[in-house]
Amino acid sequence: MIAANVFFVSCRTLKPIKPPVPLPDNVHQRLDFKSPKALSNYLKVNEFKYDWLTSKFSADVVTDDNKQTFNVSVRAKKDSAMWLSVSVLGIEGARMLITQDSVRFMDKLNNKFFIGDYQYLSKLLNIDVDFETMQSVLIGNSMEFYDDDDKLKSAKDSTFYLLSTIKKRKLKKALKEINEETSEAKDLAQRIWLNPLTFKVHQIVINDFPNNRTFTANYNDFRVVDSCYFPFKANFLIEAQKKIVVNIDYNKVVHDRPQTMPFNIPAKYERIR
Repeated sequence: MIAANVFFVSCRTLKPIKPPVPLPDNVHQRLDFKSPKALSNYLKVNEFKYDWLTSKFSADVVTDDNKQTFNVSVRAKKDSAMWLSVSVLGIEGARMLITQDSVRFMDKLNNKFFIGDYQYLSKLLNIDVDFETMQSVLIGNSMEFYDDDDKLKSAKDSTFYLLSTIKKRKLKKALKEINEETSEAKDLAQRIWLNPLTFKVHQIVINDFPNNRTFTANYNDFRVVDSCYFPFKANFLIEAQKKIVVNIDYNKVVHDRPQTMPFNIPAKYERIR
């Protein structure tokens, strides 16, 4: 039966689940079993797809001893570039342009700029970051799982489907080892909870055991954008040497409207090295 389920999902062409589908906060129903391959296919086909995306959101960034609120404008070309403008009280304070292999940043308040790779951004956030991660996490799409299906595991409860790259038993053991500081786990555990009605991402948790870091993303307030679901609220938690919480509230999302990405560094700006 399980083999038939995998074969059926793999061979037929899945179509995205289109609105309107009810999206209650908690779905309590008896869920049927779905193989890891089936869940992976449902996840991919129901991702928010675009060539261009323009959005605006407010962001609250909370660290251990500080809280700041920003307004952010984003222009994104799929798999190519993302342009971000960060403002406070209507005044642009920073601008960023990221591509597959480069990060460009302007601090317009202090007349400084940076051009380099993702090490700068990873150090700033204290977690490994790349272009795919940035473009996926901001809009509630998943990051790539292992290509090897044998490493994917599936589970379910009364509310969500779970797709992961490490078995629950192994995950509990690895977490216990980290907590007791008796040994170092070598696995990077990725877990994605999926809404059983739409197969949209509800939560992502990534445990970086060797570096004792955890990244958690939660998505809700799904609304229809060009006949697809988009999460208008997101919450990100980075737990490493220090804890960072980011709450995002979208107020504008425009689908497939080409945009410019201006990034001209004034001659008087000082380079950050």
